Amino acid sequence: MSAYEGLSLSELINLLHDIVPPAPVALWPVTPGWWLLASWLLALALIALVQWLALRRRNRYRREALRALEALATGHETTSEAVAVLLKRTALGAYPRHQVAALQGTAWADFLRHSSQNDPLVSASAAALARAAYRPPEHDPQLIAAARRWIQVHRA
Repeated sequence: MSAYEGLSLSELINLLHDIVPPAPVALWPVTPGWWLLASWLLALALIALVQWLALRRRNRYRREALRALEALATGHETTSEAVAVLLKRTALGAYPRHQVAALQGTAWADFLRHSSQNDPLVSASAAALARAAYRPPEHDPQLIAAARRWIQVHRA
């Protein structure tokens, strides 16, 4: 005969033990695999940061040229000559001096087209950009837009 025979249901329920929950799972990665993964992720983040900083440093001349162009565009003394000088100065910052310094006229227009990967806006205005230094002073929004586009899209 069993020790539980003759007991009522409520007495049997009172004899049950409480459920023992398992120990909580640790959230800290203590296994070597997690440490290795964390190291790789940290290394990748550092490499990405260094690459981003290098790209930012390489494009500093571009940001400065865009700021100078905006100052020209909002100023009252915007001249085509100032835009031409700014473009030449930007090109000298991006390309070797011997490749850019002597360019003028058609060669300068071809350079602007080629360095912008034949961007439609730059290609359409390349001749006007090449002649800008020799034109009478005038405010030409299309010339400024083409110069802005070349500064944004040219690749060395």
